[in-house]
Amino acid sequence: MKRLLLLFALMSVSFVSCVKADAESVSTENTESKPIASAEIARMPIDKMDDKPNQQCGVATYYDLGGITANGESFNSKALTAAHPSIPFGSWITVVDQHTGRSVKVRVNDRGPWIEGYILDLTPAGWKAIDPHATADIRNVCIHW
Repeated sequence: MKRLLLLFALMSVSFVSCVKADAESVSTENTESKPIASAEIARMPIDKMDDKPNQQCGVATYYDLGGITANGESFNSKALTAAHPSIPFGSWITVVDQHTGRSVKVRVNDRGPWIEGYILDLTPAGWKAIDPHATADIRNVCIHW
């Protein structure tokens, strides 16, 4: 029983220290980052991009489910919006297709995708901006915000 209590206490301390570290890493300052040009992103190796703050690379897809988005708006397939698992609602992000170099700026208003390895769901309007001929269902993209 003492071992179980000791294990529980150690796990609790570990969890609290992780939460505290995450909370300290969030900046409360209102700083505006300089956007990176699409050409710069296209020349950057993906492993280098992952080291930069506020950038993420992975697979994107599109969705057109209708209904209400996670932030309470009506889904609009003609709007330049996207779903991301954790970027705050209202954030504007730039999505760059790593194959074509095309980019689009979209606003996060929904949550998803929920498939491992996928980082973004775009509306049909956002998808058409990076894939005007609809040649693929998924794209390797990098996003930054």
